[in-house]
Amino acid sequence: MNNIYIIAELCGQWGGSVTRAKKMINQCAQNGADAVKVQLYDTYRMPGENREKWEYLSMQKEQLKNLKKYADSLNIDFFASAFHEDRVEWMLNENIKINKIASLILDKNWENGKDLVSKYLDKFDKTFISLGKWEEEDFPFENENIIYFHCLAKYPHNLDEAIERLPKKFENPIIGYSDHSIGIDACLEAIKRGAKYIEKHFTTDHSLNSETEAAHLCSMDYNELATLRREAGKI
Repeated sequence: MNNIYIIAELCGQWGGSVTRAKKMINQCAQNGADAVKVQLYDTYRMPGENREKWEYLSMQKEQLKNLKKYADSLNIDFFASAFHEDRVEWMLNENIKINKIASLILDKNWENGKDLVSKYLDKFDKTFISLGKWEEEDFPFENENIIYFHCLAKYPHNLDEAIERLPKKFENPIIGYSDHSIGIDACLEAIKRGAKYIEKHFTTDHSLNSETEAAHLCSMDYNELATLRREAGKI
């Protein structure tokens, strides 16, 4: 193992199925991921139209507890991106030590997003923050527990777009990269430039791509994860 921390994002790719999510967690644990991450939201409190079609992807409290216990049994870190205060409380109640702030929460149109983040910064051992929707020059927060992630908030995008937007050098406080490009080449390039944390969506099957389970196309499967782990060790 090298010092690159790889996070597999289950997001909508879990499809509302705990069985599939456990299969994903197992594949991640077996193929070199350091952590798996889920998203916690109430679809009816999210922006956009036709929100009822996403309802089946809203992870419930008991499902979170079940998956956390399973990940613990496989000795792989488990955490979440929570979009509402009650979902953050779910994480704390399950003794989850890492928090991930999605780009959307720092979007200028997300009401009270910064307040939500600020309230809980000191409740977690570590907070990862994606900057894909942050438009200011200065960083949104100053806290020793924060690690910022470079992110292009476009799902999916191609390799050229990813490379064009990558920092020339990853250095504190931006030492993470949240990738939504197709394949793993952008992740490897980010590592070459100094990224220490890599986050990428994970899927059991790229062909599952659909309107309600988006981003399978820009996800990695277990073979790509294993390759990422192996090649990262050579850089």
